[in-house]
Amino acid sequence: MKNTLIKLTSKLISIPSWVDEKTNESKIGEFIIKYLEKNSNLKIEKQMVTNNRFNIFAKNSDDIETLVIGHIDTVQPSKSWTKNPIAPEIIKDNLYGLGSTDMKSGIAVMLQTAILKKLKPNIAFLFYVDEEYKFIGIKKFIDNYSNKLKPKQIISLDGLELSICNGCRGLIKLNIIVKGKSAHAATPNEGINAITQTYLLIQNLINWINKFNKSRLGQSSINIAYINGGQYKGLDSNNNLILGKQGNIIPDICQFVLEIRPNNTYINGNSVSKFIKNQCQQLNLVIYEIKICEDYKQWFTPKNRLYYLNNLNLNYKKIDTTGFIDIQMLWEKFNKIPCFTIGAGEQSKAHSSDEYINIQKLIKLQEIVNKILTLY
Repeated sequence: MKNTLIKLTSKLISIPSWVDEKTNESKIGEFIIKYLEKNSNLKIEKQMVTNNRFNIFAKNSDDIETLVIGHIDTVQPSKSWTKNPIAPEIIKDNLYGLGSTDMKSGIAVMLQTAILKKLKPNIAFLFYVDEEYKFIGIKKFIDNYSNKLKPKQIISLDGLELSICNGCRGLIKLNIIVKGKSAHAATPNEGINAITQTYLLIQNLINWINKFNKSRLGQSSINIAYINGGQYKGLDSNNNLILGKQGNIIPDICQFVLEIRPNNTYINGNSVSKFIKNQCQQLNLVIYEIKICEDYKQWFTPKNRLYYLNNLNLNYKKIDTTGFIDIQMLWEKFNKIPCFTIGAGEQSKAHSSDEYINIQKLIKLQEIVNKILTLY
């Protein structure tokens, strides 16, 4: 099992599947289809997502009880890599390569499991695109299958540290532009400084979010991902703001991007937008634009609904600092059935240069998944 699993993971790493103008997941998708056609008797469906990008849905029954999922894209390789990111390399007991942790090792385990003769009945495997970007793959699957399937559990191999993850906070991203009033810097009271007023707005937003009690998902958090301001000079050909930088003029416009990880349903895109609009009125700011780019809720599966994992003696991952996991969308659409993630990588290696997976942990992951999904 070891040699086959490592060779398969290495092959997947060698196929670029990040998304830019020249590259996407189509080549790795074709490899997965050919692999399953050659080595399994699963019924395979190719679900088109965009012109040449597609999900792969493979099943051994039309009555699906267990849905196993994994994304086939990676982040783009950074320039800080000291190795060739698509030339897998084993050093000591680690396999290096882009996606080795996130999550081509998990895809290899899915493929190895899918071809086993002792696979339990009523299992389906979803290999999907675009998890690292805009979630269009999982959204397309939900659009097509949410009324056709009634699974009893969902397992994602996009996990970490051989630990079970059973929940995550939500994700809200907003792009906001506010306008103040320009004036001479010598008479600031005659103007409205869009930058300093935005600072007050964000601080009030943080205080409001912190009023909600810490939950089992931890405390909500807010990140100021981008901020830029100055004197409004118009728009360029791409409708981007053109801003002046003169020190003797009060800045009359400020653009900022906020990302919020809410721990409860009261904090959502609409409630945050409403709060910001109210704050702008109080701070004499005019909203030029407020756009909700992402708005996803929380997910939580109680441990007692995952009781069948107890005999595996696995740890549960702390979920109060976990990032958003797209299994949440499936959990919500499929009536909040039991869901969990598990994987073999480490948090510090995902999306990092010189990414690697520990080989012994990867082999252990395969053993765990076999126990969950096969008749033994």
